[in-house]
Amino acid sequence: MKIEQLVILFLLSASSLLLNSCGGVKHAQLIMFENVSNDQFPLGKIPALNIRPDDILSIQVASRNPERVAAFRRSYDNAANTGAAAFSPPAEGYRVDEQGNIYMPFLGQIKASGKTVVDLRQEITDRLAEYIPDAAVQIRFLNFRVTLLGEVNQPNTYTIPNERLTVLEAIGMAGDFTAYARRNSLLVIRERNEKRELARLDLQDKNLFMSPFFYLSPNDIIYVEPLKAKQYATQGDFFQRYSSVFLPVVSLLTFFAGVLFF
Repeated sequence: MKIEQLVILFLLSASSLLLNSCGGVKHAQLIMFENVSNDQFPLGKIPALNIRPDDILSIQVASRNPERVAAFRRSYDNAANTGAAAFSPPAEGYRVDEQGNIYMPFLGQIKASGKTVVDLRQEITDRLAEYIPDAAVQIRFLNFRVTLLGEVNQPNTYTIPNERLTVLEAIGMAGDFTAYARRNSLLVIRERNEKRELARLDLQDKNLFMSPFFYLSPNDIIYVEPLKAKQYATQGDFFQRYSSVFLPVVSLLTFFAGVLFF
């Protein structure tokens, strides 16, 4: 092969490299649920969220007769002022202690750990019947937080106002993935029952919807890995930014090489 032909092949290869650098890397893995096509999945039963030690609960009591609630409250305050009560109503919510209990005015100790919000609400309603027969009890978590790290646009710790959050909703709260996110290997870190569980989720696989980690739990951490080619993708950004200069130059060099050697 002549030296002139080698030069031309080199210039053509350089041109091809520039084109690939401008668009190939950033296009990788941008599609989620690629194998989903008019599929139907049974929703099934949403896993119950059990209360655990160190959870913080907001517990609100209402009645059709507000005076009953006010009287209950005044009675508790008076008892507290005279030293008859050993605890104060927590303005920041009721913390579940290490033994799994909470303490409420006049009701005293209530076992909360291991119960769902529905179960605890029913127990408090039953025990309040002596003081407020038509009590309406509302309970929600105040410490349902999830943390998103890595290749998301807004990594942060987010507080959730309800009891149900999917991994897709969490990614949406964090502003979606960056262009360099590895969508087929999300790491979920979960601590429960004195154990740390690790799971990998593939957002390009429809089986994600059946995973026990699809619904998140309080204090879950989600780490989105970067693509291995992120460093090359950054270089691709440079070529993409200046491709309007590089490509014409390469084309001209290729043209003149053809004129000179042929």
